[in-house]
Formats: sequence, C-alpha cells, structure tokens
Amino acid sequence: MKYYNKTRTIEQKVTDRETLQTLKEQNELLKEILATLKNKEK
Repeated sequence: MKYYNKTRTIEQKVTDRETLQTLKEQNELLKEILATLKNKEK
C-alpha cells in the first residue's frame, strides 16, 4: 500500500504542475485581454 501511495503522490504532483502551467497561461491571456479592453475604452 505504501508503494501505491507514493506513486499516486508522484502522479498528483505531475497533474498539479500541469494544472499550474495551464492556469499561468490563462492568467497571461486574461491580462492581455484586460489590457486590450482598457485601451479601447480610452
């Protein structure tokens, strides 16, 4: 059972890393969209 838990932890870390990367990319896109919208208002 210990081995399974360690393996799961590694898989979860990889998943978390991928999720964080995706969130960072989405965050950058949102910042660009907001900047564009602010410029259009002026």
